[in-house]
Amino acid sequence: MDAERVYIPIQPEKLVALSRTTGAQVWTRDIESTWPPVVVADVLYVIASDEIHALDAASGAQRWRVPFDAKVAAPLTAAVRGPKPVAGSPTDDLLIATFDKGLVVAYATADGRMLWMRELGAASRFTPAIDGLRAVFAVDDSRAVAVRLADGRVEWEQKLDGMLNQPSFARDRIFIGSNTNFLFALDNATGRIAWKWKAGGDVIGTAADTKGGAYYASLDNVVRAVNRGNGNQRWIKEIPSRPVLAPQVLGDGVKYEEIVVLTGATSEVDAFAAKNGTASGMYMPPSDLQGGPLIDPELRPYQVAMVVITRDGRVIGLKPSSMLLPEPMPLPFAELPGRRLERERITPPPR
Repeated sequence: MDAERVYIPIQPEKLVALSRTTGAQVWTRDIESTWPPVVVADVLYVIASDEIHALDAASGAQRWRVPFDAKVAAPLTAAVRGPKPVAGSPTDDLLIATFDKGLVVAYATADGRMLWMRELGAASRFTPAIDGLRAVFAVDDSRAVAVRLADGRVEWEQKLDGMLNQPSFARDRIFIGSNTNFLFALDNATGRIAWKWKAGGDVIGTAADTKGGAYYASLDNVVRAVNRGNGNQRWIKEIPSRPVLAPQVLGDGVKYEEIVVLTGATSEVDAFAAKNGTASGMYMPPSDLQGGPLIDPELRPYQVAMVVITRDGRVIGLKPSSMLLPEPMPLPFAELPGRRLERERITPPPR
């Protein structure tokens, strides 16, 4: 999803773009894919079974396409250079494709040319965590592997415990959970374990906010908030259903308070205030979800901010019904807006 459209692969071989505002169909293409597309600026990137397609996001017109001869193992992801690139960052915006047996290939977003290739030594089933200089992969042999975005060189490796899941990045930390009930926090520059925290169930995913907080869900039906730097717990909340996806953090703490969003096994989507864990909203779709909800990180009132897709083929656009303001309004209303109306004299009807 971007600011204008929602892009949905439909089986067996179709890609459809819908207006985010109205849900009307904008364009379709006959492309087979079972993976979520990636949007960078005005280009949509789709990984199919044997090709990567770059399409004009507004019209669906082909920009370029490149073939490959491997089995896709994880969703396509993008590494985009910031407005002020730091030393050691790549000179091109990258698409990172993860294939079977741990093969990673980086392509230039501009024209699809291959920039580098790297073997991880074992399979990786998740998109990497990107910190601007490196991509960190959770590998099936319990290693976290950091690969330089500029040239594909392995910068560090760290052996952890158990089967690892989706990694995430926040400032100077890489977070990775495992099925041994641990959440690991690694220094993103060196791979050193900064701290680890034991949960009551498998840790399935992590997210972080802009103020130094980290949030993770575990299969004991609990979401926890901890300090990014040292792992000290800030709050813990039981959640209504077993989580199936990593939490998402939305908001910047300036326009409105940050919230933590979780999707459960019943397809219920729950939101909690990032500050103290207070429940702040819930949505129950009419049927089971196909994948997680698409949520705009910049929620705007009266505009479609969340889109869900159900397994029975429905696409539903939702608007925020309320917003968590970071602080009270500076001045209360002295009076309600509008003009005062004279009291109307009512004459009873004749009998």
